[in-house]
Amino acid sequence: MSGSYGSEGIMKIIEHQGNGINYYTLVNNHHMSVTIMDWGATVTAIKTHDKDGNFANIVLEFDDGADYITYQSFFGATIARVAGIIKNARWRQYDLTQNAGENHLNGGNMPQISFEPWFLERNLHTSDQVGLVMQYITLDGENGYPGTMTITANFVLDNDGKFTISYTGKSDKTTLFNPSNHTYFNLSGDAERLIDHHVLKINADEYAALNKHGIPTGKLPWVTDTPFDFRDPVEVGPQIANIKGGLHHGFVLNDTPYPQVELLDRISGRKVTMRTNAPAVVVSSATNYRDDRYRLNGGKPMRSQLGLSLQAQKLPDAIHHKEFGSIIIEPNIPVTYQTAYRFSNIYDV
Repeated sequence: MSGSYGSEGIMKIIEHQGNGINYYTLVNNHHMSVTIMDWGATVTAIKTHDKDGNFANIVLEFDDGADYITYQSFFGATIARVAGIIKNARWRQYDLTQNAGENHLNGGNMPQISFEPWFLERNLHTSDQVGLVMQYITLDGENGYPGTMTITANFVLDNDGKFTISYTGKSDKTTLFNPSNHTYFNLSGDAERLIDHHVLKINADEYAALNKHGIPTGKLPWVTDTPFDFRDPVEVGPQIANIKGGLHHGFVLNDTPYPQVELLDRISGRKVTMRTNAPAVVVSSATNYRDDRYRLNGGKPMRSQLGLSLQAQKLPDAIHHKEFGSIIIEPNIPVTYQTAYRFSNIYDV
């Protein structure tokens, strides 16, 4: 089954189905497109043009949609209620699901919201925007969290190449909310090259130090004279080579009117900038992440540093470190996290 919304040749939403999965493709007037599937409210494709005008997918995508559920890699997925780790899987008197040793990871797995079907509430369509509103209701006690929470995800693409993701949580009890999106970018297009030569800029003076188990220590060292200094644009590969295990760290974003994060592939010319109302971004370089079973972007296996994720959120394990900011939300008061990505090409005239 398939269908489209909007007039031919202008902004539209194209719907198709396969293997019980619903896909929705947002298309703007310049033929840029974003595809979201209902399982996990997952971004499966973002297609932008290179310097020669050729369109290709710039995020890691499984060739078979069922593999998102089979391998549960979080590629492109919405993560909620809480993204990242919660040490010892406990908050106040509540025992959260232990799904990472003794810890709680990415909202737990009973059920795992990132791999459950979301409800399409409505389509959005104006003269210069197309989008979707999706919703998921997680019940009181699921994964140990108090409160029945309605999570609403808005995905909006406009004609200026801006793609905005908004997550709103509303609960009937005091609970935790720190959502994010786990898209892995590879601006070469269809994962043709590793991200080593991508150029990254992060407007952040501090990063969250991790212990040997990858859990935040609570310390926020300055990035100066460390491989975590991305305040000026720098190639990713040489920086990662000096970070044991690669990047999987949170950065405290500076409050600035300019883009807080920029990622560029000089060969293709593709560039993405990011602005968010979240105070931090967790950057993961997929270092040492290998899996020959995966078939990505036209049959490619997963290789180390094949993608780079930019997860806007509050810092992981915030409940144990007050300087990270509170992720507690109060009953019947909605809280929204919004992140806007703008895609362009540096070779465009």
